[in-house]
Amino acid sequence: MDLKKKNSDTIEHFKTELKKLRSGRVTAQALDHVKVDMMGAMKPLKSCGQISCHDRQILIVLYDPSMTQAVAKAIEDSSSYTQVIMEKGQVRVNFSPPSKETRLETLKLASKKAEEAKVSIRQHRKEMNDLLKKQKTSNEITEDMQKKGEKKAQEMTDQAIKEIDGALAEKEKELQEV
Repeated sequence: MDLKKKNSDTIEHFKTELKKLRSGRVTAQALDHVKVDMMGAMKPLKSCGQISCHDRQILIVLYDPSMTQAVAKAIEDSSSYTQVIMEKGQVRVNFSPPSKETRLETLKLASKKAEEAKVSIRQHRKEMNDLLKKQKTSNEITEDMQKKGEKKAQEMTDQAIKEIDGALAEKEKELQEV
């Protein structure tokens, strides 16, 4: 069992989830979840055009100008806090600043996701410790090796949780900015 890989996968997933949460800052990742109907197939928005951010606005310069209507509709359907403006071959998405209530809700959601990630990390540690115990009972490893393995698993768990807490603190700071 590769504890380090499982922990890093969990941390990456957590960071990806945090990027999806809306804060005071607008990033291109704010629209990563948007899928556009292109000739009957649902494609990610980033495959439709070049995306750039300016202040509270995202500009999408489309590769195919005939897709303007479909892109605008997909963005409007996916987000209630945006204003979509269609122009010739491009789409502008204006984001309203989040209210205090919205920021607090987002903060609660970020904390919940952090706790879920920590639970997952602890579960990985438990699986590792169970594997070590099983190997010890079947005499594959010595008791000293088991204790070293458990200590190493705890260190890796502590490091992963520290990384999750750091990412959460960064998101909290970002949410405080208006």
